[in-house]
Amino acid sequence: MPRKPTVLCIDDLPDNLRVRTALLEQFGCATIAVADHAAALQVVTEKQVDLLIIDYHLAHGRTGEEIARDVRVMRPDIPLIMLTGDASLPKSAHECVDEVLIKGTSSPGELLDLIQKLIPDAALRPRRPMLIQERGKRER
Repeated sequence: MPRKPTVLCIDDLPDNLRVRTALLEQFGCATIAVADHAAALQVVTEKQVDLLIIDYHLAHGRTGEEIARDVRVMRPDIPLIMLTGDASLPKSAHECVDEVLIKGTSSPGELLDLIQKLIPDAALRPRRPMLIQERGKRER
């Protein structure tokens, strides 16, 4: 039976978290937003979470790769998406998550498709037609 997925978003920039959680909630996800490694691990330990969306570059020289590796040890069943503006992530970062999306080159639709792929029983709201066509899908 389809269910509303809970997505944990990790980013050290509050504006990024606000935009990301608003988008996910529009698509029918419940969201939890945290800004750092310790808070992310606390949520994974204490709450039922279906998926993590992790920014790569975090404050104080930390990376999302560190969070992903710790979560893999604690809860290897949780799908992980690395969402970053850095197109040159190290191979090790790609290897510790299920998918990597690059900000600015991927669309909200691609994120929604990934969530549906990684959580097949998620009850996501259908997308409305875009008023402005996504990059690469414009008529020529």
